[in-house]
Amino acid sequence: MTQEKDAEGIDLDIKDAMEGHERFRQQFERDRAFYRALATKKQKPRLLWIGCADSRVVPATITNADPGELFEVRNIANVVPPADAADDTVGAAIEYGVGHLGIDDIVVCGHTGCGGIAALLEPMALDRAAPLGRWMEFTRPAHQLIAAARVPDEERLTETVKAHVQFQLDNLMTYPIVRDGIAASRLNIHGWLYDMFTGELTTYDPQTGGWRGLLD
Repeated sequence: MTQEKDAEGIDLDIKDAMEGHERFRQQFERDRAFYRALATKKQKPRLLWIGCADSRVVPATITNADPGELFEVRNIANVVPPADAADDTVGAAIEYGVGHLGIDDIVVCGHTGCGGIAALLEPMALDRAAPLGRWMEFTRPAHQLIAAARVPDEERLTETVKAHVQFQLDNLMTYPIVRDGIAASRLNIHGWLYDMFTGELTTYDPQTGGWRGLLD
């Protein structure tokens, strides 16, 4: 892929980021007192959001959150590796968010059309020894469940995304800090799905085993 450049030879993608930063600096000056408070006070986010790295799914936009309100972990396919997995990135964020920041709600949010989930549905060879292939293995339980349920092809991706979110809630429970927090009624975990076509969030209801609108 050839990089597009302007007449001065500046990469257009970087130029766009530079112009965006200039607009942010102008906003920063207008809201200096707000940003000074963020810089001088300890952060107190209201949610730990574990979501997909997809550039179209922006947690702060979806929840209309201000800076300082969301403690975010974003990775391909909103994965929560089990506590005994050979990956501590998400676990470290959970420990810091719950144990040090006092967060009392964890949201795992998937989304429609997730390319990470679709990776194991497509006829593409993933090298299980390479980073992407190893990571995608965390999505396999959801694929196996939906395949066993014989879900129609046109529904398979969305239903796999939902099942994957539910498996990540199970994985959260492998962390002692999460189990203990829930047992002590000082922590809640939530499974959400963002619909990119409608802009709506749905939530998993563990009591019924189904999904309902977040605002219902």
